[in-house]
Amino acid sequence: MTEAKQPEALYAAAPNPKPEAIVVHCSDPRFQGALREFLERGLGLETGGYVPVVVAGGVPVLARPYLLPQEFRFLRERFERHRTDFPSLRRLILINHEDCRYYEMLKSRGLAFFGMHLHGADLPRADLAEAAKACAELLAHLGLEIELHHARFADAEHRRVKIDPVWT
Repeated sequence: MTEAKQPEALYAAAPNPKPEAIVVHCSDPRFQGALREFLERGLGLETGGYVPVVVAGGVPVLARPYLLPQEFRFLRERFERHRTDFPSLRRLILINHEDCRYYEMLKSRGLAFFGMHLHGADLPRADLAEAAKACAELLAHLGLEIELHHARFADAEHRRVKIDPVWT
């Protein structure tokens, strides 16, 4: 029995993109659909209109550049590369979410010993202000306007997500 040859699948590309934002958010799959929808409908950023930086945690690393120097350097180098490749960039959008499991990993690494307070359900929201301060200081050379958003579950079943702007 021979296999029927499947037609070659082709997917759309974004020719000559001019993204206006770098968007940093966690890789937690529970939030991915909501975040994509928010970026498009809530912020008007279509595919090709932003550079996604999706890593575990994301914002906690930016909030603690001196406690997590390797992770911070990794993100800083990516931001600098993106800024060089895409001069159209003018915004850095940081999105954190409740119930982020990256914080549990940080606790297990013993970072609380170094003065890192990892208690409270509101820490992911509070970390946005810390990340904004660190980015304003350590990434000022990029000339990006920093925007902050916090995602949370809107129902007990965790089927809907609400994303709010955070003002510092």
